[in-house]
Parts: sequence; C-alpha cells; structure tokens
Amino acid sequence: MRVSKILGSLIAVGIAVIAMTTTTDSRAGDEELLDIKCAGGKLTVSAKGNWYVNPAAPWKWDKGEKKSVSGGDHEKRGPDHGKAVFEGAKCEGTVKAYVCNGDQCKGPIPAPVH
Repeated sequence: MRVSKILGSLIAVGIAVIAMTTTTDSRAGDEELLDIKCAGGKLTVSAKGNWYVNPAAPWKWDKGEKKSVSGGDHEKRGPDHGKAVFEGAKCEGTVKAYVCNGDQCKGPIPAPVH
C-alpha cells in the first residue's frame, strides 16, 4: 500500500514536470515575435526572426474569423515564416498567436490589432 502511494506520487510529479517543460507560456514582450498587419479588416500575422507560425495551434481573433493558417519553412529557416489570415469588420481587438522556434513553442501570445 505504501509503495503504491509513493509510486503514484512520483508518476504525478513526472507528468507535471513534462507538462511544464513542453509548453512555454507567453510573457510580456512576446508580441515582438509577431509581424501584425491589418487594413480594411483583413488581418495577417506572421512570425519574425527564427520563429515560425504554429499551424496546429488554435489561433483566434476576437473581432474576426480565421480564414487560413500556414506554417513556415522551419526546416530551412528561410524567409517563409508562415502566416495566419483573418477577416473582420475593423482592425481592432486582440489576436491570440502561436509561434515556434525549433522545439520551443510559445502561445497563446495576446497581441493588439490596430
């Protein structure tokens, strides 16, 4: 009985450690990893530097509808960083973005849309 409690506790701690190390929460300033362009209600978000768009993540804009999300060429680290495209009535609100650099991913990154 005692061994099973210890084993159960060790497994729970292991799962918690894995969960915390595989996802990085966004921090203040992470919006600097994004290139956000909006005109006439058409919003396009791409990543900067070595970061690329994570197309498997649940991108969302609170003032518009998601049209497409394409991942960047993360293998070659080329100029294509992928992009997320949305359409809305106006360029306002907040977009929740997700980007990766190798095996390090960040998101959701809340960024203002102007």
